[in-house]
Order: sequence, then structure tokens, then C-alpha cells
Amino acid sequence: MSAAPRTRTRLFSAAKFTLGLALLILLVRWLAPDLSAVLRDIHLDLAALALAVLTHAVATAAVSLRWKLMVEAMGGTPLPYIIYFRAFALTKLVGNVTSSLAMDLIGRGVALRSAGSEQGLGLAMTQAVLERIFDVVLPLAMVAWALAVHHLQPSDAAAAASFLLIGLAIGGLSALVLWPLTRVALRLYFWARAWRRPGALAAPAPATPPISRGLAAQVGMLGVLRYVAVLACYITIAWALGAALAPTPIAAAMPIGQLAALIGVTPGALGIQEAGWAGALRFLGVTDAAAIALFVVGVRLLSALFFLFHYLVTWPLERARAAGGDPPADRR
Repeated sequence: MSAAPRTRTRLFSAAKFTLGLALLILLVRWLAPDLSAVLRDIHLDLAALALAVLTHAVATAAVSLRWKLMVEAMGGTPLPYIIYFRAFALTKLVGNVTSSLAMDLIGRGVALRSAGSEQGLGLAMTQAVLERIFDVVLPLAMVAWALAVHHLQPSDAAAAASFLLIGLAIGGLSALVLWPLTRVALRLYFWARAWRRPGALAAPAPATPPISRGLAAQVGMLGVLRYVAVLACYITIAWALGAALAPTPIAAAMPIGQLAALIGVTPGALGIQEAGWAGALRFLGVTDAAAIALFVVGVRLLSALFFLFHYLVTWPLERARAAGGDPPADRR
């Protein structure tokens, strides 16, 4: 890429980041014109903050393991788990200032190739698209759950039980859907590859799904674990900052926040995800605007810091692996 297109790309990225930041600032000012009220609400709880870091690490670990299982089942080069964990943390961190969609579809594949993977970027993108499909299905199901909770007003125990039942149902659905969907996706990938580069296809598309039903069930359950761990992280972030938000409204608003995060207009859906959170919480009857403002800003900042923390704290493990001269093979 020449200097001029590279400069235009950087300016465009900076403009999108500026837009997202402006949207976030306008949202916070709309929610809490008196910013001093937001600052007065901050009561840092270090124990809750430590729990937020832990639940965020669980969510990151679950996504990384799901990524590894899917990539290697679809023919990717086996790599140590720590590579997936650190690559996911890094791409999510960079996605906050560039493009989360580009990081998911391209950045992850580039990260694996730099670690020794021989998998093409096209196959990496195919896996990422499949992963995104299931990351949309669960929040969509939870939107229906949130509306039911809002209108029926069940007890906290009943709301929690129904939440877990829906999550388990979606995880079970993965066992039925993911394995044939993977076969279709791979056939489309091989067809597109052969069309773009005639003669480059060295082997035919697999006749049987590379992801068995058992593995598909594992992938589905890891997706549910990720969702529950992220929810726990959001709740503990609210506790850590002193934001007066109960767990049930956070759980009910989360699917809108998750779906809004998939809108890649701004880097990491900056400003858009926060608007989704704020709109959902207000719809659910939360009237403490200062608490909402504190929560959405806190989630944005702390989530980025947590990814940075995970990446840095695992650096000694990666250094030890590299010093040991591990080949590109899984050595759990």
C-alpha cells in the first residue's frame, strides 16, 4: 500500500474513533448533565474489582478455547492454547481503537499465522463468521427472555432459572446445527477458493462434517459459558464502581448491549454499544441516569484494561514457550 492510501486509511480510522468518542460523550452528557453526580457515585470496591477481572478472564478463556477447537477441527495448524488466549486478548484490545469486525475476521487469522499457523486467512474468516453467527443467536434469544422478565416480573430465582434454561437450550441447539453448518461453510469456502484461484485446491472439500456433534456441543456450551461469564463481569463491574444497578436489569439489558456491539460503524462500537445499554436500561425502568452513565463508561474502560492485563500477565508464559522452542503443535 502506498503512502497516500495508507494516510487516508488512518484518517478514516481516526474519524470513526472520533465519532464514537463524540457519541459516548453526548450520551453521558444526556444521561448526567451534572458530571459531579457521576463522580460522587463512584465507590471503588477492590474485592468486586478482583472478581470482575476473574470473570473476564473466564470469558476470555472460554472464547479462546472455542476458537482453538473450531480452528483445529476445520483443518487449522495445532497451536498451544496460550497463543489463542493472548491473540484474542490483543485483537479485542486493538479492536477498541480500530475495527472490532476487522480484528475478528482478519486480525485473528493474522495473529495465528504470525505464530506459525499454515491456515489461510480465508479459512480463518470462515471460522470467525460461524462463531459470530452463534454469538448473535444467544443474545437474540435473551431479548425474548428480557421482554418476558420485564412484563411478567418474576422472582429473582425464577428469572435466573429461566435464564440458565435458555442458555442450555441454545448450547444444545449448537450440537444439532453447528456440525452441518460447518460442512456448508467449508464447501462454500473451497468453492470460492477454487473459483478465485483455479488449480490451487489441492484437496476436495470434506465429505463429512469436520466438527462432530460432541465437539459442536462443547463449542455451544463454551459459548454459553462465555455469555454467563461476561454477564457476571458486568454485574461485578457495577459493584466495583458503586453503580446502583441490580443484577436483573443488567442481565435483561445485556443482549441489546451485545447486539449493539456487533455494529461496526465505530471502533469497538464505541458510543453505539453504550447507547444500546442506556436505552435498554431506561426501557426496563432504571431511573438512576448517573448510575447508567457510570456503568457504561466503566464497562468500556475496564473491559479494555482487563484485556491489556490478560495479555501482559500471560507474557511470561508465552516467553517460556518460545524459549522452549515449541513447534506449532498443541502441548497443553
